[in-house]
Amino acid sequence: MTGQTEVLRPSLLARYPISAYFVIAYAFSWAIGGLLIADYYGWLSVPQAIYYLSAFGPTVGAVVVISATEGRAGLSNLLRRMLRVGVDVRWWLVAVGMPLALGVVAILIYWAERGAPPDLARFGEVDYLGQIGVGAALLLWLATYGFGEEIGWRGFALQRMMTPTRWIQPAVIIGVLWSFWHLPYFFFKPNFMALGAGGFVFFSLSITLGSLFMSWLYRGSGQSLLIVAVWHALFDFVSASPIAEGTANAVISGLVVAAVISILRAEARRARKAAL
Repeated sequence: MTGQTEVLRPSLLARYPISAYFVIAYAFSWAIGGLLIADYYGWLSVPQAIYYLSAFGPTVGAVVVISATEGRAGLSNLLRRMLRVGVDVRWWLVAVGMPLALGVVAILIYWAERGAPPDLARFGEVDYLGQIGVGAALLLWLATYGFGEEIGWRGFALQRMMTPTRWIQPAVIIGVLWSFWHLPYFFFKPNFMALGAGGFVFFSLSITLGSLFMSWLYRGSGQSLLIVAVWHALFDFVSASPIAEGTANAVISGLVVAAVISILRAEARRARKAAL
C-alpha cells in the first residue's frame, strides 16, 4: 500500500512547478557566475566567455519543469510560441523599430558628446569576445539574452502566473526575482560592480520595469516568444555596445521607463472603464 501511495504521489516538480523553475534557473546561472567570481579573484581559471552560458539558466529551468510536468505536448507548445511569427504588424514594429530607434538615439548622443560619429562596427564588440562583427553579435544576443532568458521568464514563468485579466502583478514578481538572478554579475563584471550596493536598488527597479514592458509585449503579441526575444536581443545589442556607454545608456533606459509608465496608465484607464 505504501509503495502504491509513493507511485501516485506527484513529484515536487509537479506540485511546485513555478518554485522549481526559479530554483533550477538560479542554480544553473549562479553556478556559472560562481566560476566567474572565482576566476575574477584568481582562485581558479575559466574562460570568461562562459558568461554567455549563464543566460541559459531560465531555459534550462523551463525545459526541465515542462518536460517533467507536461511532457512532449508542453514542449511542443513552447516551441510553437518560440516560432510564432504571424502576429499583428504593430508588434513587429515595436519589437524591431523601438530598439533601432534607441540605437539612433545612442548614436546621436555619442556624436554630440565626442564631436564625431561613432564607428558603427563597434556594435559588433561584445564583452569577453571582443570584435565579432555586427551580424555575429546580433545572433549572440538573440540566442543568449534573447531566447536564453525569455524562454524562461516570459515563456514559462509569466505564462504560468498570469491570467487573462491579471498580468501586472506577476510581471512585477518576475522582475524582482529576475533582478536578483543577476546578483553574481555584481561580483565579477566591472560595469555591474561599478554600480555598488546602492546601484543594485536602481538596477532592480529598471529590471522590474523591463519585465513589465516585455510582459506587455508578450501578452499583446498573442504570447509570441519570438517577438519578445527579438526585442530583448536588439535592446541588449544597442545598450551593451560601447557606443551606448555613459549618457546614452541612461537616456535609452529612461525612454523605456517612459514607455512603461504610458502602458501602465493605459491599463489603469482600461480598468476604470471596465469597472463602470
